[in-house]
Amino acid sequence: MGADGIHVGQSDMEAGDVRAMIGEDAILGVSAQTVEQALLAEKRGADYLGVGAVFPTGSKDDADDVSHEELKAICEAVSIPVVAIGGISRNNVMELKGTGIDGIAVISAIFAQPDIEKATAELRKVTEEAIC
Repeated sequence: MGADGIHVGQSDMEAGDVRAMIGEDAILGVSAQTVEQALLAEKRGADYLGVGAVFPTGSKDDADDVSHEELKAICEAVSIPVVAIGGISRNNVMELKGTGIDGIAVISAIFAQPDIEKATAELRKVTEEAIC
């Protein structure tokens, strides 16, 4: 398919099996909601973690909530990048400051806005403050 990588959830194929299929050069992301899941994903070859939902979200009704304390514990436990996901917006991203995240993933914070370019610029600015 030519993709640079793949992201798998906890109910998808196990990260080690995915890594074996895609090789060492492809990017492997794994969803995690606990320190145990995060450590196992890292051990099995994940390049980054997607952790969430860190806020209530309408995009994925079956997403498990992850407390900000658990998010911080995950960030402290692993050496790979951690990307927070789930219900993040310009209005709440600063609540994640100090957790240790490396970035965020969003949908509605950008695509549900009337001016996508402006929403993206504003979110980027506040996110840079939150993850510094």
